[in-house]
Amino acid sequence: MAGRRNPYRLCHQRRARAHWDSLEADGLWTAACGKGCWLGDLDDMESHIRGIEDAQLWRLRNDERKSLIEYVRNRYARQVAAQGGSPQEIAFARQEFDFGVLTLGFARRFTSYKRPNLLLHDPERLMRILLNRDRPVQLILAGKAHPQDEAGQAMIREWNNFIHALEWPSPVIFLSDYDMLLTERLAGGVMFG
Repeated sequence: MAGRRNPYRLCHQRRARAHWDSLEADGLWTAACGKGCWLGDLDDMESHIRGIEDAQLWRLRNDERKSLIEYVRNRYARQVAAQGGSPQEIAFARQEFDFGVLTLGFARRFTSYKRPNLLLHDPERLMRILLNRDRPVQLILAGKAHPQDEAGQAMIREWNNFIHALEWPSPVIFLSDYDMLLTERLAGGVMFG
């Protein structure tokens, strides 16, 4: 048994290597460090990365966030439609989120030890952070709980209750049907949690 490999793990490793960075990010890193840079000395790689212009990094970051928000808008609109949303609610979902706002994400299995509801400990403070006029924040949540994990299911319900109590446009959405493809898309465009 010790000599056998876990096929799920191998699939995950291949997908992570192939898709974790966008083509644009990979191109920037390759231009700065060279093709085989990831196999070399990390100190040498750091000096190459520090040579990248701040404007290039910022442009990449903004492009990645824009791409993510376009993806999230489409996915969220499909989710609202599948849940029986009205045409107006679906149209609102297609306009959700702002390209220029700090976007945070939490995408993983909902279970107690990962503390996915820590932000809900003080909902008034969370609302002040999210709705700050000068420095607004938007939050994308995605995840699922094991079918037998009642506490995890309750955490998802708690987030959904919080989100449904907000007025449109909501600075928080919960994307259902969490999977590795969604995680890959989130990784490029958010400050990840």
